[in-house]
Amino acid sequence: MKRAIKRSILKALVIMLPAAVPLRGTAQELVFAVHADPVISWMGSNESEYVSEGSRAGFDIGLTVLHFFSENYAVSSGINIFSAGGIQSVTEPHTMVFTNFTQIVPEGEEIKYNLRYLNIPAGVRLQTTQTGALKYFTDLGFDIRLLLKSTVDIPAMDIDHENAKSEVNGMNAGWHLGGGIEYELSLKASIITGLSYAQDFFDVTKDLENVNQPDDRSRLKMFRIMLGIRF
Repeated sequence: MKRAIKRSILKALVIMLPAAVPLRGTAQELVFAVHADPVISWMGSNESEYVSEGSRAGFDIGLTVLHFFSENYAVSSGINIFSAGGIQSVTEPHTMVFTNFTQIVPEGEEIKYNLRYLNIPAGVRLQTTQTGALKYFTDLGFDIRLLLKSTVDIPAMDIDHENAKSEVNGMNAGWHLGGGIEYELSLKASIITGLSYAQDFFDVTKDLENVNQPDDRSRLKMFRIMLGIRF
């Protein structure tokens, strides 16, 4: 399963690469934007053994690069770091494998995932012609995620920010869809605000066979409140 996920992610990266490179032979404009977005995220599973118990607050900070090939159309790319996670419980005793020990979590107890990723997006940006100081835009695309850090809290076991590298996949991929408003300032810059939704394609957790963890797909889902400056 792990190898299949990596192969799928590599294929997605190959597909995304042309979107990150400016098109040749067309009139182009290269635009940059920085953003610092509040994030609300949660984890949902396709199996009844795992129950979502709530969301986590996080952040998304990075650089967006827009390759405009016409006035209203652009290829979007960039790089960003975001923190996210989710809270799950299980319907039967569950064994968690940490770096130095294992822990059996009783049914119904919360497992809180704290995740940090390097994210590489690629998509298409569509925007309206400017009216006054305003433009409206939408962005649809795909993401490659590389895990930077993963920890787990289990309050009932007095476990706090324990290294969870053994429990979380190091790579993932997903998609995003967002839209918002761009307000032009007098200083050759614009303020960007909007809302975006993103979701993983693959399982966040590894489903370890040697401790009989259920085989499921726990995917990360999130809303971002987009706050940025384009220059």
